[in-house]
Amino acid sequence: MDFCVNFKPGATIVTGANGSGKTSLIEAIYIALQGKSWRSNFTEILRDDGKVVTNWWRIDIEFSDGKKRVVKFADGNKTFEIDGKIFTRLPVKFKKPTILFEPNDLQLLYGSPARRRDFFDRFISQIDPSHASNLRKIERILKQRNSLLKHGTTLDELFVWDLQFADLSEKIITMRDKWIQEVNKSLADEYQKIASNNDQITIKYIASQKSRQQILDQLHCDFFEDWPRTKIGPQTHDIKFKINNHDAKLAASRGESRTIIFAILTTMTKILNQTLNESVYLLFDDIDSELDTNRRSELYKSEIFADNHLFATTIKANNKTTNHISMS
Repeated sequence: MDFCVNFKPGATIVTGANGSGKTSLIEAIYIALQGKSWRSNFTEILRDDGKVVTNWWRIDIEFSDGKKRVVKFADGNKTFEIDGKIFTRLPVKFKKPTILFEPNDLQLLYGSPARRRDFFDRFISQIDPSHASNLRKIERILKQRNSLLKHGTTLDELFVWDLQFADLSEKIITMRDKWIQEVNKSLADEYQKIASNNDQITIKYIASQKSRQQILDQLHCDFFEDWPRTKIGPQTHDIKFKINNHDAKLAASRGESRTIIFAILTTMTKILNQTLNESVYLLFDDIDSELDTNRRSELYKSEIFADNHLFATTIKANNKTTNHISMS
């Protein structure tokens, strides 16, 4: 099915019943900006109700400055056409700063540590693509090291892997520490603007060992305790949220938890603006069901939308100051 839409400047609210294609529209924008989907592989996008309806799809997008890009997927192959050049992957230099909120992010406070790590790693990787590269490298090293431990190995065999693992761990941990601290600088202010109160919100990165040497020493100790897998490193760390110095997971209400998440998103947007000197694309899927009227009104009035691009989906629009597109 062909679908074409012209977005006006400012915030755009996309409405429609469940199954009308609201999330698919957000997904298409995300793919064009980031070169991948957050929820599907490119083959799965072909499917409708479990049946393959076509062997290709295409996304065309034109920015306000007149620049265009085309994403094509056909017969299992994807291409990105930009300025007359074709790429099989979207080059980093053409990716646009993007902040995504989707319903699963509501589990940020209550879900697994892996969900929290991934959430912040996506943000950090937009600022410094080397972070994403380091995460991919350490995943391969971790897989190899765990395989050696499982099938039996020696310290000498592990030595080269341990050095690489410790080096990459320190880099990843340093980046997470740095940017979580940066988020903390203005997170409470952003929360208070949305919630209209004086609650204090903070984030803390939880890691037992942070330096290269600490990690090497612990790997050495764990080997002699006969651990069958690597039990330390950035793949085991967690990120904690506090409200008024209490664990937000236990102390925050449902509404407060959602406000914390949106305060983090607005804070991240400002950081991306400042560090990359670019407008940010905010993609909020199913936003209105998660904020009450007052909090939603405060969020829409935030100054971050003046210089950025917001696309939000909901079942029913109730804010007359925003652009409205119906998928019905």
